[in-house]
Amino acid sequence: MKERPFIHLFRIGRRFFFYDVNKNQIEEIPEYVYRYLSTGEEGDGQEEEKVQEYVQVLQEAGFLKSSRPQVSEHPVTEYYGAFADNNVGQLTLQVTQKCNLDCEYCIYSGNYHNRHHADRWMTFETARKAIDYLAAHCADVETPSLGFYGGEPLLAYDLMKECTLYAEKVFEGRKFLLNFTTNGTLLTEDKVDFFVQHGFTMLISMDGPEHVQNRHRKFANSEVGSFKLLMTNVENMKKRYPVFFKENVTFNTVIDPQYPFTEICDFALHNDVVRDSFFMSSIVNDTYADEKTEYSAKFTQEYAYEKFKTFLMMTGRLDKSRISPVMREHFSRVKQIAMVFERYQQETIPYKGHRGGPCIPGVRKLFVTVDGRLYPCERVSESSQAGVIGDLTHGIDEEKALSVLNIERISSERCRNCWGYAFCNLCIAQADDGQKMTECKLCMECSDCKMGIESSLMDYVILREFGYNHEIY
Repeated sequence: MKERPFIHLFRIGRRFFFYDVNKNQIEEIPEYVYRYLSTGEEGDGQEEEKVQEYVQVLQEAGFLKSSRPQVSEHPVTEYYGAFADNNVGQLTLQVTQKCNLDCEYCIYSGNYHNRHHADRWMTFETARKAIDYLAAHCADVETPSLGFYGGEPLLAYDLMKECTLYAEKVFEGRKFLLNFTTNGTLLTEDKVDFFVQHGFTMLISMDGPEHVQNRHRKFANSEVGSFKLLMTNVENMKKRYPVFFKENVTFNTVIDPQYPFTEICDFALHNDVVRDSFFMSSIVNDTYADEKTEYSAKFTQEYAYEKFKTFLMMTGRLDKSRISPVMREHFSRVKQIAMVFERYQQETIPYKGHRGGPCIPGVRKLFVTVDGRLYPCERVSESSQAGVIGDLTHGIDEEKALSVLNIERISSERCRNCWGYAFCNLCIAQADDGQKMTECKLCMECSDCKMGIESSLMDYVILREFGYNHEIY
């Protein structure tokens, strides 16, 4: 081959595969072809002839093209203004930067470079402007959403109430959603009554059994863990409002891979209060930390076992009730990859395009800080200048928003030649050095990102062979 094909080679045991970026397909190949595509060496005599014949068949089927994207531009760029004017789907208010807990791995804990808890609060005037902004920019959204975030938003419960009542007037006659994220320790009965009455959904942070929850999630300025109070509040809510609890309450588990994993899974699976609930889960975020998160040998071993069980469930060989809710969400990445393969059948990669990663800033989500600045979402550090895309007084700065949307441009040469182009999940949150988006900062995350993509491709191949259907599981 004159030009190197745009592919990624990988192996599963003694089996050999390549992912073709242009066709967006995975193919299994013999070892001698794998070796040739890896090294360019065809072997001698009979093997050389076999390699040439096999490669020719692949090429005739449209594989092994060398085409790369030539122009870095997100496909929404041309239409961004119309999207920002009419399609703001979810607006989240940072009602306070203060919290009653001091979780060690929290992005506000002081253990990271980007954020700190602070005695800063949103005023109703700022919140009102934000709600008005949402109402004025969601004409094409079927069900807009208003969220509350912190710190701990329930510290600003009175403001949440005031905002809710105001939003209901603004959106009168139109369906809209209300939600918030909380550590759950302030969910007193009167608050829960209000949230039930107004149809809120809530995401509650819960890391596992008592010793796991209390390991990191302690009350501020103390060594007292939050588990007992959290569970008391959750149990009371479930007893009083079982239907609401089932339909409107989800949990978020932050996993520290330095410790065993099965105990977290067992808690979510067997605890009488939460076992039927939906869990989101993620590994401790180390994007803004000095050191990468370490994985203990026990965690790795136990995770592999839970992953095996999940594979059995995803191929119909094990009942879903046997799988911890923590794992059900943790493998959504495989489902996403399956959907990409299904939806994007092509013969060659587009001439103009943009890698995966960024959502449309200020459209899918819009995060409003206590002082009224606008950011793409709550994952982006509000202490940075790089992520600011406007303010409530002037609206979205389209030039800044487009720079966030087209983040590939800071590393276009590297990105256009990367086999993980379609599956990359890196965005401004990984590229932000506090002042600007930089290629250096972004590319520090590239290796881990590609390792994760390759792992998911391998998982997908295995699951597909055993009958995995993302529409069912």
